[in-house]
Amino acid sequence: MKRILTFIIGTAVTVAAAAQNWQDARFFSENNYIGTARTLGMGNAVTAIGGDPGSISINPAGSSVASYSQFVISPGFALSTTGAKGVVAQGEGSAVGLGDALQTNYGRFALPNVGAIFTVNTGRRSGWKRTSFGFVLNATNNYTGRFNASGVNADNSYAASLASSAEGYSETVLGSESWWYDGGDIARMPKWVDMMGYRAGMFNGIPGDPGRYQAVTEVRDAAGNFWLAAPLYQKYGQQSYGNKYDVVFNFSADYEDTFYIGVNLGLTSLTYRMSEYFYEAPDNPDDFPVIEYTDGTRAVFNSLQMKHNFTLRGNGVYAKAGFLWRPVAGLRLGAAVQTPTVVSYSARQAFSGEVLMTGKSLVPSTTPEDSWAFRMQEPWRFNVGAAYSFGSVAVLSADYELANYRSIRYRGGDSSMPQYLSDANADIQDALGVAHQVRVGLEIKPTAAFSLRAGYNLVTYGQKNWLEEDWSVTPLTSEEKMSLWKHNVSVGAGYSFGSFFLDAAFRFRIAPKEYMIPYHYYGYDTSFTNKYIDWSVLTPEVEIKPNMMDIVLTAGWRF
Repeated sequence: MKRILTFIIGTAVTVAAAAQNWQDARFFSENNYIGTARTLGMGNAVTAIGGDPGSISINPAGSSVASYSQFVISPGFALSTTGAKGVVAQGEGSAVGLGDALQTNYGRFALPNVGAIFTVNTGRRSGWKRTSFGFVLNATNNYTGRFNASGVNADNSYAASLASSAEGYSETVLGSESWWYDGGDIARMPKWVDMMGYRAGMFNGIPGDPGRYQAVTEVRDAAGNFWLAAPLYQKYGQQSYGNKYDVVFNFSADYEDTFYIGVNLGLTSLTYRMSEYFYEAPDNPDDFPVIEYTDGTRAVFNSLQMKHNFTLRGNGVYAKAGFLWRPVAGLRLGAAVQTPTVVSYSARQAFSGEVLMTGKSLVPSTTPEDSWAFRMQEPWRFNVGAAYSFGSVAVLSADYELANYRSIRYRGGDSSMPQYLSDANADIQDALGVAHQVRVGLEIKPTAAFSLRAGYNLVTYGQKNWLEEDWSVTPLTSEEKMSLWKHNVSVGAGYSFGSFFLDAAFRFRIAPKEYMIPYHYYGYDTSFTNKYIDWSVLTPEVEIKPNMMDIVLTAGWRF
């Protein structure tokens, strides 16, 4: 039974433009809190601690714990270290292409936190002692990542996959149709990536056999069957970056230094950019035959390259309320609830490609930039926490957070709900369930001015079923669920000098392996417009092992 976790966005987008799916819904709904260096160093287990601007996104009541106002700014650096290699496809034989083991590093600077809390003391000795107002920007996810895969493939090619996808469409449509055709004739609506491939010369029509295409990497035998002309050296890569932020407007109040309440108006802002490429060339140029074109030109294939750029932006709004309670000396309990965030997304993408030949000049092809919009409702979130202070020497904290990914819903964008979004919502119901986060943190103060911190997070994936190729649903086993868990380990330190303080934190994120297939071959039964993936053709499958490191420095001023 095939188990594939499609690498998010990836070439799934090249199969069908605007094809949001259940994986994307889960991916973009996930929170991976960063915040200040203090909260990050303690593993963001701060539901019951408060007193730090980085904690406000997790529990709004925490801003009134401190009796002073404060300003913080936290520059950061995110480093992705990702290994990739080709693996055995569908459990049969050896890896088909992209079999080299490659390690890729990629880093970017960011600003995971900046904000201010203004505290007003009422002057009362009892009752409501103070109120706080805050404005804080906290990063809730980072999308920095890059991987590359390469190797020799003696079985199939990217160019041939486009040819199989374009089969049935006329050369006139592929070569001359408007990119923006919006009529009702589905015979005039091939995928843009196929039109780009044809116009760049990655595959060509066969004289006397309309609707069939031969890739520049293929030969055809007397029976009309296609074969790879010779082994190809292939390279595939993806790069992503961007951030998800919560911009929080906060109000909280302190009652008797025992009970604290708070509310947030949160504005979510997300930017995600992904680029991918595919390159293939003869492993041994002397092995490739001469191609004879209908105009009498004779040429030899040198190389081809496809590039795909995708950008997603989103803005949403939510509300959050929480409390923090000190029932006895040293013990704090906290909880918060966040409403679903309704995010409006805008997406755009474009493809480009070129083929280099000896003996023939081909013109590169670039599609226009396609764009579309949709909305998505993220899940309710609940978190509870407890913390215990050992005098002024140490504090130990633990949090639990729950998000029901099954409640995620795609909503219509500029018009009524498209069918692909309705289908994605049905898949969300079948595939997803409840996701859990367990966070623990420790802060030790060897001196009044110096602090040491450590934290750990366990994050579950929130998937409960596999959606099989025949549309059936199979529950995940306990072992399969555990294989999708993420683990975050963090350490940090801080030093205070008068009204100013400096904190530093480092976090290492261990993510589960991901699997993706850069391209497929396609077939159809009775109508070429009803294409399906031909799983009998084993194309390259890549195993991706991502790891992520975050470094955050926080400078603060108490006043």
